[in-house]
Amino acid sequence: MKRLLLPLALLGLVACEQPEAASTSDTPAPEALASYDANAIPVRSQPAAQGAVVRTLELGGVAEAWRAARLAPSAQGVVETLNVQLGDTVTRGQLLAAVDTTTLKLQHQAAQRAVDLARLQLTDAESEASRAKGLAESGAITPRDGDKAALGLDLARAQLDQAEAQAAALAGQMKLAQVHAPFAGRVTALHVEQGEFFSGMGGMGGPPMLVEVQALETIKVDVNLPEIDLSRVREGMRVELLSDAFVGRTFEGVVSLVNAAATPGARTFLVRIKCDNSDGTLRPGMFLRARVVVEKRDDVVYVPERAVTRHGGGHYVMLLEGDTAKRRPVTPGLRGDQGWQIEGVQAGEQVVIEGHFGLPDGATVRVIGSESGA
Repeated sequence: MKRLLLPLALLGLVACEQPEAASTSDTPAPEALASYDANAIPVRSQPAAQGAVVRTLELGGVAEAWRAARLAPSAQGVVETLNVQLGDTVTRGQLLAAVDTTTLKLQHQAAQRAVDLARLQLTDAESEASRAKGLAESGAITPRDGDKAALGLDLARAQLDQAEAQAAALAGQMKLAQVHAPFAGRVTALHVEQGEFFSGMGGMGGPPMLVEVQALETIKVDVNLPEIDLSRVREGMRVELLSDAFVGRTFEGVVSLVNAAATPGARTFLVRIKCDNSDGTLRPGMFLRARVVVEKRDDVVYVPERAVTRHGGGHYVMLLEGDTAKRRPVTPGLRGDQGWQIEGVQAGEQVVIEGHFGLPDGATVRVIGSESGA
């Protein structure tokens, strides 16, 4: 019987000790209870930072080729020659397309024959005029006959000039039936195929176009600048261009033009940005965001804008001194992308960024979170 009672007693002792250990682990330490103030106001804080504060403008625009040409022949006709396809790279002066000039060629040949005939007639008229002049001087013919010979020479000269002009005009028309690249670039639009008839009529109210060539080594972006920021943007300023197609990459540009007049009815000014595109990364039609640094302050103290509030006509922040929030008047400066420049606070001092609206000066607070920097 004694052997049986001893193990039972040990089991009972273990069972009695386990609940006591569990209840001890769930009870807060006495020092934790003493430091916890249920009336303290929860806030979040962040240290004031020191460095550069920059204000930028971000404006959107569409990329365009710096040079673009919509080309078309001046003559109507069937497209006889088409030397390019969409996307081809072309050189300056390269023949791109031409319409059929068979009729013009026949007319030009006839005009050249007329020139040859006019030259022969001029030679005969010169000989006749010279002979008539000698006969008139000797009295063999009347002065009237001599004048007729001189007028015949003038007429022959005029007829030659007219024939040469007609031939030159037809040659010019044949040349206008051809389309040459005015500069090196790429073919970005092609509106006909070889063998189709080109009428010379524009579509949708625009000018006629057979082929479009764009020089893509330089890109321009036109953005609309609000009137209020006109004095902050000047020609020559550096610009960062960003595209959603190339996340994390920036393209450097420069303001090449600030229009002298506002856009009618919009109260905005056209600003043109020029960007090098030698590698051909950017394409016409892409949407780009332009960032322009319009103001900068170096080596200043700044805090998040939400940390600054107005009180009694002035600005102030709430600083943490232990578990107490103290109101500190400040002088605000530049509102930038990094934060708000202020005077009256030292770098590293903890400012309240959440929970400070309506917070009385000297209130007891409890920091529930802190961010590392402005």
